[in-house]
Amino acid sequence: MTPRKIDEGLVRDLVDGPGRRRPPEPEWKDTLTNWRASVDRVLDPPDLADCAPLEVELAVDDPRFLYHGSMRPVRTPAISTALKVVRLQLQANAQRETGRIGVIIQGPRGTGKTTLMQYIGRYHERRLNDLYERDENRIPVIALSVPAQGRGGNRNWATSFAYFLGLERDGGSDPTRSICHVMRHSGTKLVLIDGIERLQHGADTRATFAFLEHISDETGATFIYCGRGSRAIVDPMTRDEETRREENEDPFGDHPVLQTSRLGYDTASKDTFRRIVDEFDKDLRLFHHQRGDLTDLSPVLHLRSKGYLRTLSQLVCQAAQQAMLTKEERITRELLDTLAVGRVVRI
Repeated sequence: MTPRKIDEGLVRDLVDGPGRRRPPEPEWKDTLTNWRASVDRVLDPPDLADCAPLEVELAVDDPRFLYHGSMRPVRTPAISTALKVVRLQLQANAQRETGRIGVIIQGPRGTGKTTLMQYIGRYHERRLNDLYERDENRIPVIALSVPAQGRGGNRNWATSFAYFLGLERDGGSDPTRSICHVMRHSGTKLVLIDGIERLQHGADTRATFAFLEHISDETGATFIYCGRGSRAIVDPMTRDEETRREENEDPFGDHPVLQTSRLGYDTASKDTFRRIVDEFDKDLRLFHHQRGDLTDLSPVLHLRSKGYLRTLSQLVCQAAQQAMLTKEERITRELLDTLAVGRVVRI
């Protein structure tokens, strides 16, 4: 088996026809081609001088409108801390044949776990490309989600790895050996596993970690496990369960845990939230926006979002797009009050 490069653009042209306009869609990262596209994508704010003039009727596929639909990830203090933790772990694991440990990311819904994990993966790959020049034969990062259960409740992890890598399948043969060969010779150092909470306690979890441990042992890759309550799922599978612990001894293993959370209303959290809003403020590209307009609305956004980053992103992006549609081209408290995010709309 050898990796084959899938040209996603060519596939779309074959299905829809060349050059055909298509509705906006998410940037899926389930294949090597898609992942590399997300790594290479530079989502810089557009220059208003290059955008359609204000008097021109706005199209739903206008680049500036689409940009404000998601905007680029804000590098929060949490991301900076997480990058340091993962970098130290990768450095310690780099030359180890055995004795590697991974990293766990856990936290409630809406606190940015997946965004954090993907940011870490893209940062690591870009850093390697900068240090050693880009190499099409190098696959430093693999990004997967926990696959759905198939017949008998089994999860086909081998197929998920093979699909990401673009490996040709040979009938019903097991591609695990080929996966390990490709990962080892392509320099795979980091494997991102999202949706760990989908695993069911018992045989499902044991089978999963038996396979992932084999992959790690054969390739030297460091794993990041991400999901709600992921420590309670990952830790029992990766630590000594045989030795009796001493009284009052910490029951957990050695995997570092990155705990995401909402930003509360204490002074430190308010200050962090305001700095995050200020990063969004910098990236807004609205014709009537004045620097600091959004930052001044930080207290309002904090109460509306309850400190959840997912909600904050939705509020800012929806407000920006609505400001464009109404030609107001500026986010105000009155405009935020018209948004349905987190509210009941009586109809």
